[in-house]
Amino acid sequence: MTRVLSLLDRAVVALLGLSLLTLVLVGGGQILLRVTIGYPLPWATEFSVVLMIWATMLTGYVGVRRDSHLSADFLGLSMSDRTRRGLRVLALALSLGFVVTYGWQSRLVIDAMEGIPFTSIPLTQPVLYWSLPVGAALMAMALAEKLWRERRPQER
Repeated sequence: MTRVLSLLDRAVVALLGLSLLTLVLVGGGQILLRVTIGYPLPWATEFSVVLMIWATMLTGYVGVRRDSHLSADFLGLSMSDRTRRGLRVLALALSLGFVVTYGWQSRLVIDAMEGIPFTSIPLTQPVLYWSLPVGAALMAMALAEKLWRERRPQER
């Protein structure tokens, strides 16, 4: 499982790098064309929004994998190791429940947006909202792996 997640980590980080480079190029191109020839790219804003939201959801997975999300761990400083571990397991389980729930429920948003086009790109709205279950599934895998490792703390 760890090898699969390591490969997935590299793929997601590469995809994020490519996405952010594309955002910079499209934004820069938008500015350059508007200033030099007075013609902005009509699709740049919608395309950038879609790409940014996908990047945000993928970044959630990277944050879970790297333990870089905000947490209030100062509360457990005066607690025993066992209590801190219990709180960590509880937080991981609640987080897993949350991402599974919102990932599952996001299908309602995707269905509601079916057939609604963007105004300047030849895609429909579900392309944007598919980022929710994809990001949730990735985060759920990362959280489940962390819970699995907490079950066997001696193997860290």
